Amino acid sequence: MRNFIQILSSSFALSLLLASAPAHAQWSEPSPGPTVIRGGWLFDGISETRRRNTGIVIRDGVFAEIDADLEESDLKASKVIELSDSETILPGMIDLHAHYNLDLVDKGRAEEVTWNGIIFLANGVTSTWSAGEYYPERVIEQRDRIDAGEAAGPRLFASGPYFGAFRCEYNIGLASDDCIGWPNDISAEEIRDEVDKWAAEGVISIKIKQASPGEMAILIDQAHKNGMTTAAHLANYDWEYDVDLRDAILMGLDRVEHQLTLAVSRGGEGSAEMQQMIDLMLEHDVYYDANLQMYGGINERKKHLAEMVWTDESKYFTPYAQQLLEERGEPPPESDAAEFEQRVLEVKSLHDAGGAHLLVIGTDEPVYTNLLPGFAYHRELLAMTYAGIPNVSVLKAATINGARALGIDDRVGSIEPGKLADLYIVRGNPLEDIKAARDVKIVIKDGVVHNPGALLQSAEGKIGPSGPDDHADWVLELRPLRSE
Repeated sequence: MRNFIQILSSSFALSLLLASAPAHAQWSEPSPGPTVIRGGWLFDGISETRRRNTGIVIRDGVFAEIDADLEESDLKASKVIELSDSETILPGMIDLHAHYNLDLVDKGRAEEVTWNGIIFLANGVTSTWSAGEYYPERVIEQRDRIDAGEAAGPRLFASGPYFGAFRCEYNIGLASDDCIGWPNDISAEEIRDEVDKWAAEGVISIKIKQASPGEMAILIDQAHKNGMTTAAHLANYDWEYDVDLRDAILMGLDRVEHQLTLAVSRGGEGSAEMQQMIDLMLEHDVYYDANLQMYGGINERKKHLAEMVWTDESKYFTPYAQQLLEERGEPPPESDAAEFEQRVLEVKSLHDAGGAHLLVIGTDEPVYTNLLPGFAYHRELLAMTYAGIPNVSVLKAATINGARALGIDDRVGSIEPGKLADLYIVRGNPLEDIKAARDVKIVIKDGVVHNPGALLQSAEGKIGPSGPDDHADWVLELRPLRSE
């Protein structure tokens, strides 16, 4: 872990240097001097409530002062942002299941990072972890452009490719299915080499999906040797576990996604295990990413349409992609009512058992429809409140918990002196009404001020193939692990 912190510190030192450099991304307002925010209310990500904001001072991309006394200060050289009494400052939010891959041509998923990233940023999401990639080079290239100040977007924590047979996407359903990207006879040495390879590319956390128990044990061990954290999708597409959650926790898994039991598919047996799983997660500090808006998405949107879909997201796709999505129609629900009720029970039970600090927010929105993950983030916040999670717990799951889960809470996740200046300003009080978190007025990342309306306008008509000429760029090409 010490090695990881040294690498991360160097990376953030470079980010701080770049934040104060003259090159800035389009749609931003670089300021030669300090930025000062006065008025409104502050939720810092740590406290249990919001408080009046006397002053936030940002210098060189970092929070220099919080709760500053500005009465005697000379602010002539500062960019001053004045807030009304109805506005609230929040930490920049973190998506720990931020898929950038889209299936738009019915030929598998392919990454689109540029405009998806713009939409995340416009919605107040300043950091994302991509939870498995099919074209990881696209994510890493955009990460480097953003870090160099050459493009706008959230801080991209790449995940590298899936670690397990899901490298072959839905061509497989179980860990035992053979995949050219993750062969059944993959050796321990190949697994360790693969983890090392992506650690060298700057990946700080890996996604395990459709791996066998033996493979998972090696993956977790090698990831931890590299100072990386691990997350896993444990169930397969026969609705059994490739690796049981209990075993994964004892192997050292850091984050689990989607569900804590297979209660419905096991005819109730999983429900009896729920408290055991919760106790293990509390004992071993395993974070939970429930993805309620995805797994209950279609049914929840029908039930709460006006709250769940508040803007036309289709306009961000190219006309050609809009036509493809319209012809495809709506997919079936990801889960039925009984299964979704179990998921809601599990996340609420973990929270009530003392696990509020283990909840994180992830959208898990690989695009098959005209809905986008940047907006889905706020659907997930809302779905968590529908599940009975208090607003303050949801906001902490979206900020400081996510930072702690990735091991980067010394730099992001809360508004505290010395941390990177990631915040956004909303109209209203999201501690009373979580929907206020989507009414974004200003976004600040690394101390650079962004206009969310301009960001969104810039992305209109940009996502997806423009027509038959670039149709092939959106087709998934499976890649072999071994060169011939």
